[in-house]
Amino acid sequence: MAMRKAATLIEMIFVIVIISLLASGSFKAMQAILVREYKAKQLTNLSLESQIVVNQISNYLRQRIVYSTIGYNPNDESFEYIGNLIDSKPVLEWIGRTNDLYLNKIYSGFFDMATKTGTKIASYGIIGADIDTGTTALIFAGSFDRSQSDSASINSSFGWHESNRDDTFDISISDQNISIDNPTPKFLYEKYFLVDSAYAIARGEDIDQNAPCITNLGLKSQDTNSTLLLFSNYRPWKGETFCADKQGTSQVGNVSVLMQNVDGFNFSEVDYTIRIILDINKTIRGAHPVHFSKMKVVF
Repeated sequence: MAMRKAATLIEMIFVIVIISLLASGSFKAMQAILVREYKAKQLTNLSLESQIVVNQISNYLRQRIVYSTIGYNPNDESFEYIGNLIDSKPVLEWIGRTNDLYLNKIYSGFFDMATKTGTKIASYGIIGADIDTGTTALIFAGSFDRSQSDSASINSSFGWHESNRDDTFDISISDQNISIDNPTPKFLYEKYFLVDSAYAIARGEDIDQNAPCITNLGLKSQDTNSTLLLFSNYRPWKGETFCADKQGTSQVGNVSVLMQNVDGFNFSEVDYTIRIILDINKTIRGAHPVHFSKMKVVF
């Protein structure tokens, strides 16, 4: 029987077509596997990062003056105590205690009411040389350590956004005594907190993106709106507000990036516990976006 010497041109073309189809299918399958792997990796990384962020926020909020916590809208300068919010506000603000001074036993947080002379009271153990009274204020703990205003009005307690600061007091310290200088308190309480900064958390979409403290971060313009930011080192009782506030006349302080790809930041309070929700959304090329929410409850 005679042997065939070679394949015909048609047979070769047919084989090449089959190999091309198989290669194309294999490439698409491999591409799909790589995209799924990349998406799974991004989901894991974003989930871990968002958990770290909500834990960080929680650590800050645990040192808050409870009644000072507000929701704020920079567009119209309106604010409300977080427990009374009717409409959602984009910015969360609060005044923080000087916990490092307390843990280092620089002050005790208690007065000896028997030593009261006018607005001068002994607070034994206080180390005045370690306290900057130019930036530090005093707030009475009040009932249940919540520092609720004697007037029960958030609009006249802490100086938020150029309002009154009737319950946040300038002090001077001599020996073991604290003098409450301004304003004059209506009542004196045995327990007090020292505070030296307010804090704010907001997304880039809700602040002044042209503020120097924001432009100095070097964020890409397309990423700024979905960047979650932490503001600190400002004192509302001195007429100050955070450095990227759209309102006010004294924008000061520091800012740091908490996380990017944050499409939503929501907060609420129930029975003096705060619920924080982050809505994370990241576009993945060649696949559906990574989208999930992370929640944290702060006591």
